[in-house]
Amino acid sequence: MSTYERHIPSTSEGVRELAHEDCWERLRTLVVGRLAFSSGERLEVFPINYLVDRGTLLFRTAPGSKLGASMGRLPVAFEVDGYEAESREAWSVVVHGHLEPVLDTAEIVDAVALPLFPWQSGEKAFFVRIVPDEISGRQFQVADPSRWVSPFTGVRRSSAD
Repeated sequence: MSTYERHIPSTSEGVRELAHEDCWERLRTLVVGRLAFSSGERLEVFPINYLVDRGTLLFRTAPGSKLGASMGRLPVAFEVDGYEAESREAWSVVVHGHLEPVLDTAEIVDAVALPLFPWQSGEKAFFVRIVPDEISGRQFQVADPSRWVSPFTGVRRSSAD
């Protein structure tokens, strides 16, 4: 089993790990997530709109910290979360990998043809890929609020709160 498909045991009761395919399915259903990486002495977190392309996550950017991080092929974490109201289930998918700039002319032409447009004003002429090394996901049932107990008082929350 590769690091990419490594099984990470659940640490909480009721938490179900998502299969590799389920993680990719959820990544395909959303268009925005959070990209995190270390930039010098601090951690940076950016919301980015993205799409799944060729087993990677593709996004657009302008010159700046994200493009610079891609040139250095820095390690990153990327996360998306969701909530399914009908089933009262929440889930989270985390991708660990590295950034790579899209520099090949044929790949740039292909990327331009994709339905990936900048949400923020300004020119975002550069494409960057998050290349996964590991992907994991979890899903769990959201607790009924009437059953929540205060960690400070030990008192159950009333349904009127």
